Amino acid sequence: MAAALAAAHLLKGFGRVPTAPVAGVAIVVGCLALVALQLRHTRPDPVPAPAREGWTAVELALAFVAVGALDVSIGLLCLPAASLLLERRRLLLPLLAAGAVLVEAARAAGVRDTVDMLLTVALGGTMLYAVTTLALLATRVHAARLTLAASAVTDERLRIASRLGSGLSAGLAEIHDLAARREPSALDALIAVARRTLAAARATAAELRSLSLAPEAASARALLASAGVAADIRIGHREPLGPAGTVLATVLREAVTGVVRVGDARRCEVSTDERAGTVMLRVVSDGVRTAALGADVLAGLADRVREAGGSLTAGLEPDGRFAVEASVAAAAAPPAADPPELRTALGLYYFLLAVFCVKALLFVPAPRLALGVVCAAAFCAFQVRFSIQDATRHARRALLASAVLALLPLPWLGRNWIGAAGILAGSLLIALPLRAGAALAGALVVAAGAIGGSGPAAVLMTAVNALITCVVVYAVLRLVRLVRELQRAAAGLARAVVVTERLRAARDLHDLLGHGLAAILLKAELARRLTDTDPDRCRAELADIVRLAGRGQVELGSLADDSPRLSFTTELASAAGVLEAAAITVELDDEPVPAAAGAVLGVVLREAVTNILRHSRARHARIATSVAGGSARLEVENDGVPDGVTAPGSGIGGLTVRLAEAGGTLAAGPDDGWYLLRAEVPLD
Repeated sequence: MAAALAAAHLLKGFGRVPTAPVAGVAIVVGCLALVALQLRHTRPDPVPAPAREGWTAVELALAFVAVGALDVSIGLLCLPAASLLLERRRLLLPLLAAGAVLVEAARAAGVRDTVDMLLTVALGGTMLYAVTTLALLATRVHAARLTLAASAVTDERLRIASRLGSGLSAGLAEIHDLAARREPSALDALIAVARRTLAAARATAAELRSLSLAPEAASARALLASAGVAADIRIGHREPLGPAGTVLATVLREAVTGVVRVGDARRCEVSTDERAGTVMLRVVSDGVRTAALGADVLAGLADRVREAGGSLTAGLEPDGRFAVEASVAAAAAPPAADPPELRTALGLYYFLLAVFCVKALLFVPAPRLALGVVCAAAFCAFQVRFSIQDATRHARRALLASAVLALLPLPWLGRNWIGAAGILAGSLLIALPLRAGAALAGALVVAAGAIGGSGPAAVLMTAVNALITCVVVYAVLRLVRLVRELQRAAAGLARAVVVTERLRAARDLHDLLGHGLAAILLKAELARRLTDTDPDRCRAELADIVRLAGRGQVELGSLADDSPRLSFTTELASAAGVLEAAAITVELDDEPVPAAAGAVLGVVLREAVTNILRHSRARHARIATSVAGGSARLEVENDGVPDGVTAPGSGIGGLTVRLAEAGGTLAAGPDDGWYLLRAEVPLD
């Protein structure tokens, strides 16, 4: 930008070389030296104070030699003025202004010309100062986006910890105290507390999951893959969804379950989109029997969607496929406050427009002053509307009106109205694609020179001045856009990490605490049955409940931190004990696995055991681990699979996501009368 501000003075220096070689070369060298001195302000490492003072003195001396001895326009003083602002030497600014006034007085310039030139110095210095400062600030904003994301994660963990600690911690503590009494008479109360706490854990996990469709989409992909249905899932909405996520997740789950249950589809497409504050979900499959079921499959769900203020339709597409479509209003995003960098950039642009108006009206003849005021106000209004607010409606008409206002009044509104052409040219570079904007901006600058200049030299200088204004305006507007983009990117990153953190907490709550509470409930019911027939075994089960409740309290505390690390050996022993307590014979083939892989496989084992207890009539189960080929494998197999089971439960989707994050894979489904779950995790 410093080069752009010095360009007109450089051209004048080159123009004087043929008639006054020494003065012309001195002007060129002085301008180039001043531009070079501006580069010190863009260095990331600060220059020591003594060196700054020395370079500032050199810059001031060069500038005043150029404008005084070499008769260069005092507009060149905008470069040292910017340096004084950047180095916080504002007390020297009045001295610089006084020096400029003395130079203009020595040239016998009128008051109006002196004010005009002082405004030029003020505008150029302020623009250069602000653009340099804002560029550094934008760099810091970009670097701080990770800090913002980390802060968002910390805040979300605190909220999650507060939510979990209110009911679940008290429930686990009560379970621990009741079981520690070792009294069979407390079993009824213990079972009631365990059921209530388990229901609260599942409800909290569902609430955390409902803010995003990602877990349900992962479950849908796993469900379809296990049934041999090719899945094409495209996500086009913005997370988090809020209450809409709960409704759409239910629609997605039921629609995909219907496709898998019927079993004749070969391909299923799932897509989401967000328009005008509404999130739309489409599930399309090619199953003939699925289509025959019609909308009756989702009749009950349609009422729930309507209660949420949305709509649901189901039926045949023109191509014969069956489609389920649901739309629900998305939660309104809270208005984001403009960051200081954006307010500064906008204030800079408004200052530029205000100075343009003052400079332009200075030279408007009195009879045409009213016309000048109207033209300036209309032109600035169009610029603010379409350059700053990114408006697109009627954009072509507005650009055409701005072009007319910039060029048509030139012969009547005086020499300074040429700034309007430069401002418009800079706006065109922002508003249009680069190639088209550059072509139109160039044509506009040439047209401004032809209209505003008389004679080749005047035409050239008028065009150069318009070009300088164009570059300045483009720099300011580009900076405004950059700060806005960084603001949106930072906000998007913060939203993404908050969603990720909530999903992590939901998975851990379901996979760890939920399964532990289910085991506690199972052991408590078993202990109640053994109260009279086997008191010793009853007390042993109560002791095991004490251990499980204590472990649950530790895991609850870890949910607000990073993902808990599990001991696979401990999980395996617990899984075998829970299955044996349910009268299921367990065969173990447990090869030791590394701790990192075991932490992931321990979560999978908990889910597998819970599925055996909840979804089968198993009497035999096999748990095997192995390490080979750079990966650790877990297999959990059980009999007693009900008829018609063709796919894993919805909890498998969360495990699929967790394993994918660790670079692993998971497969589950019927296998020769048994149900087999296989998980693999690569070794680090």
